[in-house]
Amino acid sequence: MPAHFHRDPIRALRLLFLAFLVMAGVLGQIQAHAAGASGAAQAITAVLVGCILVLRVLEFRTGRLVPFLVDPIELAAVGAVLLTLGQVQPVFGLIFTLLLFRAATGRLRRVLTTMAGYVALTVTASVVLGIDVTIDMYQGMVTVTVLVYGMRHLLLRLRDEQQRQDRMFAEVLGRLPFPVLVTGDQGDVLLANAAATALTGPLDEVQARTTDGTPVDLRRLTPGEHSLELQLNDETQVVVETVPTEHGTIVALLDVTAQRGYEERLEHAAYHDPLTGLPNRALLWERFAAVADGPYAVLLVDLDGFKTINDTYGHQAGDELLCQVAARLRHACGTEATVARLGGDEFAVLLPGARAELATATAMAIRGVFDWPAPLSTGPVPVGGSIGYALGGPGRSLDEVFAGADAAMYADKHGRRTASVRL
Repeated sequence: MPAHFHRDPIRALRLLFLAFLVMAGVLGQIQAHAAGASGAAQAITAVLVGCILVLRVLEFRTGRLVPFLVDPIELAAVGAVLLTLGQVQPVFGLIFTLLLFRAATGRLRRVLTTMAGYVALTVTASVVLGIDVTIDMYQGMVTVTVLVYGMRHLLLRLRDEQQRQDRMFAEVLGRLPFPVLVTGDQGDVLLANAAATALTGPLDEVQARTTDGTPVDLRRLTPGEHSLELQLNDETQVVVETVPTEHGTIVALLDVTAQRGYEERLEHAAYHDPLTGLPNRALLWERFAAVADGPYAVLLVDLDGFKTINDTYGHQAGDELLCQVAARLRHACGTEATVARLGGDEFAVLLPGARAELATATAMAIRGVFDWPAPLSTGPVPVGGSIGYALGGPGRSLDEVFAGADAAMYADKHGRRTASVRL
């Protein structure tokens, strides 16, 4: 019932009076039986009251009044009930609820006409049948009927104003340049402006996920969400704000795909070498700090004869060589290693959890990187390199470990005569 009242309070009011009308008919029958009315009188009364109820149910279901000419027939039926029973008590509740129902459905002229007809009927019955009808009964009929009509008129005015505001609300949201949805309590979409439709496409086909991959339904978001970031259809990133209103839930979407892409590019540029795409010194130092509580190894690699290649073939050839060496180092060191370019022709490798055996094996794999020429656009050129490593762990500073690897690399560069790695 609360939802029904919320959607259409006037129809709910009519339903309430219709229920009262049924109760009044049943109670009237009980009162007639208790007053000693004959079986025939009770049967006639039941038929007439049933016909009246059918007319009111028909009005309620169709939402339209029965023709005006039906009112005198209904009035005559109530009069027949009065004459049959010979008393007003079983009928007064019926008359009262019929007037309330008419006040909740008809225009003022028809309400007044119906009320005047029933007042005249009860006055006539009191004169003809000698039934005592007090002035309080008439006052109650008139007062409550007018109050119900006034309440209905006020509800109609409020409904019209609400509909006007709803139209304005929909028009304003529809003109907004950013995507906005309005969803109902049952997940139905009450409004989707053009910007929202252009962004999401058909809502039934939208696949939305949070940043941790949890699926969500845009139509059933919790009111009061703030800065909720979602991925739509694996392509679009949006920030969502939801606001509860009497219309439902307003869902405002801000497309941040371009912004997030720009932020990712900025972050990548801050932590990666622009030429080779390898992590730079800043990212390497962050990863050093992340593994400093356990064993690790640092390897330094310096190319041999790089300046000669630059001077002979040009800087473009030198850049090609650096990119090819970077790719070879990544392949040789494996996915667990961080391969970084420190600058110029110097590279570093961080091996988390590594001890001497793994560091030596990785150094030998790196040595294999230089076993064949690099195919540059100017032609193949031989490439060589010097390698050194140092082991790190708790109690050793990063600078100390780095200095040890640097010393080992330079010892290899200046003392290497064989294929072995000088550590």
